Amino acid sequence: LTDKGLWRIDSGVEAIAVLSSDKNKELFEKMSVFSPSECEARQDILHDHYTNTVEMEALCLIDLIQQHVIPSVKKCGFGPLSELEGYVPKLKAALEEIHASSTSYEKAKLARVLRLETMVEMRETCDAAEEAVPAEDWTLGTYKELLFMDSHMAYNEPGFQG
Repeated sequence: LTDKGLWRIDSGVEAIAVLSSDKNKELFEKMSVFSPSECEARQDILHDHYTNTVEMEALCLIDLIQQHVIPSVKKCGFGPLSELEGYVPKLKAALEEIHASSTSYEKAKLARVLRLETMVEMRETCDAAEEAVPAEDWTLGTYKELLFMDSHMAYNEPGFQG
């Protein structure tokens, strides 16, 4: 609680966990919104949804690193290759730890760490690799290509989807 008696919860995962607090279950039941078991079920569903979203993001990141970033760094012969190669087992281990957890809340807490700490760190390394690799060896779209495609491609060029 803040000095003014207001809740401040910085994590969505933690905020969802408050949904099934005794105070909230009583309020929702009194107002005929949810029964206590519906509050708990809603909380589990929200945590599972968050975890599943992060899992898909992590699996996509693994694919991007293995299929694009590492080959691009290897092709040009320089860049953060050892760091990139170390991230894939780290991501897979984090996903295994999530799957081994017993509750949706525990899984969501681990997914939050994976998304907001581990994957952010990996993003910084991938960005460093993109800066190091020459454009002709980089197999992914650059920020310029993704954000300003219509300003540097002719309408009749192959690949223009305008």
